[in-house]
Amino acid sequence: MLMPGFSLLTAAALFTGCERVQTLTKKLKVTRESASTAAVAASSDPVTAIDASTYADFVSRKNKLVIVDFYADWCGPCKQMGPVLEKAVAAYPGVVCLGKVNVDQAGQLAAEQRVNGIPDVRFFKDGKQVDQFVGFPGEAAVLQKIDALAKGIAPAAPAAPPPATPAPAASSEPKIQPMKKDWLPPGMEKR
Repeated sequence: MLMPGFSLLTAAALFTGCERVQTLTKKLKVTRESASTAAVAASSDPVTAIDASTYADFVSRKNKLVIVDFYADWCGPCKQMGPVLEKAVAAYPGVVCLGKVNVDQAGQLAAEQRVNGIPDVRFFKDGKQVDQFVGFPGEAAVLQKIDALAKGIAPAAPAAPPPATPAPAASSEPKIQPMKKDWLPPGMEKR
């Protein structure tokens, strides 16, 4: 039974609107899936921001020297350390990867890992910690340590790029706009 003021034409218009919303929702879901696929591909980058949920997987990478830098944005020595570590990662493509943990944002992880001072830099091979230092000992000392630890690790073969997902075609469909507060279906009046 239709409400007073509704016609079959009005009901059909509303139903068609629902189908359009469902179509747009499906397209949005596809776009989000493509974005999550891109995020997984980006995780193979040599420098990665890590947190408690990604820490264990990150340090257990095989056939790489994994460096984890516990830092804070306000820390002076951390600001000096960052570019040095990034320089080392660039010098050893496919061999060295760097994970950065902001202790202000991942305090629980820092506490679990017993980080007492920053910058706290840890080195892992096949999931096992092989070295660590706290503070900034200077660029030469850091690069020398990384050079020694990276010896014997063969560069990984470049990974095949993920299959390209076609970009959503630009359509003439209108974008979904928020509805006005006083919106009523056609034919309805506010009393």
